[in-house]
Amino acid sequence: MTKAKRERLGGLPPRYGFMLNPYPDIHVSRCPLCERKTGQRKLPLLIHVDPLHLIALNYTCRYCSHCDLLVADKHAIEHLLTGLYIQSDPSVIGNNYLIVGTVEKKTWREGLKQPKEISEMLPQASDLATYYRELRVTRPGWYKSDQEPPVMEPPPSQEWIKLKG
Repeated sequence: MTKAKRERLGGLPPRYGFMLNPYPDIHVSRCPLCERKTGQRKLPLLIHVDPLHLIALNYTCRYCSHCDLLVADKHAIEHLLTGLYIQSDPSVIGNNYLIVGTVEKKTWREGLKQPKEISEMLPQASDLATYYRELRVTRPGWYKSDQEPPVMEPPPSQEWIKLKG
């Protein structure tokens, strides 16, 4: 039985596991997978925003070197995307988006000086190796030994919502 090859978006091999933190007031200092302390890694994230927008956003993620996991704060990314699209295309704000990979820093820097076409950027991009579900945190407090603590629901987005008008 042969494994079906997964379609790749970027020209470079897949790197990093990725998880999105939807809680604005909870910051990850320990890896959600292995509980080791995390560091930081600043790299250009490749983000697809519906319908056909592809953007490289230089962002500092929490990083676990043991698990090769990046954790990004959803509200911070949405704040940056809102600031970017409020000027260029406000109709995009509130659309679905997906962080699909990373871009080589050199390519991202060149794109700041001279905007690049998608066909020029993709050969220097790498997909995410593993995309984990959004981070979920249990409610703090005392619970009986046989009682599971309830999971906190993340708050809705405050900025990345459709503009009325």
